[in-house]
Amino acid sequence: MNKLNVLKVIHGYPPYYMAGSEVYTYNLCNELSKFLDISIFTRIEDIYLPPYEVEVSKESGIKVIRVNKPQRDYIFRDKYIDEKMARIFEDHLLKIKPDIIHIGHLSHLTVLIVDIIKRYNIPIIFTLHDYWMICVKGQLIRKNFELCTGPSVEKCYQCNEHYFHNEQTGKREIRKWLRKMDQINHKIDLFIAPSKFLKNVYIKNGIPSDKLIHMDYGFNKEYFQNIERRNTKKIRFGYLGRIIPVKGINLLIDCFNEIDPKKAQLNIYGRINASQLYLKNKIKNSNIHLCGGYEYWDIGKILANIDVLIAPSIWYENSPLVIHEALLANIPVITSDLGGMAELIKHGKNGLLFEPKNIDDLKKKINLFVDRPVLIGELTIDETQIRSIKEDVKDLIKIYNQFIKSERELSQFAG
Repeated sequence: MNKLNVLKVIHGYPPYYMAGSEVYTYNLCNELSKFLDISIFTRIEDIYLPPYEVEVSKESGIKVIRVNKPQRDYIFRDKYIDEKMARIFEDHLLKIKPDIIHIGHLSHLTVLIVDIIKRYNIPIIFTLHDYWMICVKGQLIRKNFELCTGPSVEKCYQCNEHYFHNEQTGKREIRKWLRKMDQINHKIDLFIAPSKFLKNVYIKNGIPSDKLIHMDYGFNKEYFQNIERRNTKKIRFGYLGRIIPVKGINLLIDCFNEIDPKKAQLNIYGRINASQLYLKNKIKNSNIHLCGGYEYWDIGKILANIDVLIAPSIWYENSPLVIHEALLANIPVITSDLGGMAELIKHGKNGLLFEPKNIDDLKKKINLFVDRPVLIGELTIDETQIRSIKEDVKDLIKIYNQFIKSERELSQFAG
């Protein structure tokens, strides 16, 4: 019997893109490929290649199709509609003839991919990694960094008015986007939400609850459980991730500027570009170290040099990989009492929660560790609450089979 043929669609894929959704997709597809035929459709942005040039490679037995997305000044419509990308996708869809499509993200690709897939009656599973299907910025956070509950013409126009010449045109384009995204969302057969919070936000914003399940990410648990940390006199706090304002990095630096450098240090791991050099000017204390970018494959070495992880995001994070990974390495976590972050940390058990954006509360939680270093060992981390990648794959294959059986006869590829 032939293996199930699965096409994974994602806006970026390692080694070119290494954020959470891309890394998870990489690990997932490598495990799935032990049992299924896996292909990946994704994008790159290479200024040395012609626009829309396609590169096809075989990586660990997985067919990877990379389309060179032109780097340009977007108009608003370009953020979700790209007819040329859609045509390229359809060409490869007809060659691959998948039994099912599993989407991870459509940003930098095109939502027209969904229309094409349903034209061929192929079932679609969609793992949600953020809020992009209801928020064009993806993070439900406004220009003033206030949290947003969901889209509306007025709110979305205010966040995107720089794309438009006037308010009338802008609001007309926002209405088109809202209608199109609603159509697309209702064509998806099943959404998977890694956090309960994310699931509830999408339900409140119009996704039928019977088309949305909660299923958290799976991990290579053995890898993280073999990490050994060396003892030091100072407590080593660590931040790992993108260096962007919504991650709360400013708050973290301001906080450690007031922490005794003899007792604690902060190691910040993340790539800093020219526009982010202002962060260096914010550092007033010798205990703050900008360690630069890192490859995901180095995560074990980094976690071996961290005693406490801090994830101070100010937006509704979904289910951050780095929090799972720290817990698997037996590292307690301080994080914002917000979104999916608050689901992962049980205050006083496997870490501490602080009030989002509150520097005094964050400093208080940091000093609990500084004043009582034994707290690191007292917190109990139950790794059994985190799913393994094997469990993830087992559950996904069940889902794939469920939808393939119901739609295989309708597919234009059947027979």
